[in-house]
Amino acid sequence: MEPLLVGQTGTDTRLNAEFGFTLTEVMIAVAILSTLLIIAVPNYLDWNRKYKLKDAVATLHGNIGMSRMYAINQNTTVTMTIAQPSATLPVTVTFRTSAGAYVIPPLTLDSEVSLTNATNATVGAGVDSPQDVQFSSMGLRRDTGNANNLCVSGTGAYTGAACTSNSNQAFNFMNTRGLNYRLVVTSNGKASWCYTSGCAQ
Repeated sequence: MEPLLVGQTGTDTRLNAEFGFTLTEVMIAVAILSTLLIIAVPNYLDWNRKYKLKDAVATLHGNIGMSRMYAINQNTTVTMTIAQPSATLPVTVTFRTSAGAYVIPPLTLDSEVSLTNATNATVGAGVDSPQDVQFSSMGLRRDTGNANNLCVSGTGAYTGAACTSNSNQAFNFMNTRGLNYRLVVTSNGKASWCYTSGCAQ
């Protein structure tokens, strides 16, 4: 029998001897945690990429609505310009009046989001930049004559033709996993956004 230390009782000795986990129990716990991480991490990363793309497009959609209302309330024109000089640089968006004053502070989208061509599904390729859209003092969309602007038909198909005042203008955004969202501005200046394959107007 082990001698008792000063101030220690027999009950304390038994508790100390029974406290702790065996090596087998620790290894089982580590294996369970590892399995959960292997399953959860890729799913979380995919969800995060999708969230960043969706959040960027939704934020831009809200800013388009605000800039259109500004054009109506201030009886002026507002031009939104979306630019991505290269696939490695972030997308930037500006909202300016005809005098060059910012209506909304410039917006820089997350590096996960790229501007892409409607007909190109390659991640980081097909960047048509800059693209822009202009709102008149009546809130109507004006064609700026920019050759990079993309127009879509009533069914959502890319027309390949030059934009006109009566056509719907589209901005396509893609994340690094190839998920594509489209933001469409109609001739009356109203904007909507959705998953590309189902977005017409």
